[in-house]
Amino acid sequence: MANIAVRLFNNVFALANDFFEVATTDPLSAILLLFGAVFVLFAVAVLGYLAAGALVSGIMPESIGRTPPQQGE
Repeated sequence: MANIAVRLFNNVFALANDFFEVATTDPLSAILLLFGAVFVLFAVAVLGYLAAGALVSGIMPESIGRTPPQQGE
């Protein structure tokens, strides 16, 4: 199990190194890499916001406080 964690840790550093090499080869590559990261982070943020809203909606009751007055009474 520890071997898997070490390999994963090493792969993350290798991936970061590969991204750095791609970003430093050409200015256009750096811009494209940056925009790709922004799009992915935006999508993750929207999904997190929606998931948090669904979680809060499931926990909170429908109405907080007193019941609304009834019509005709």
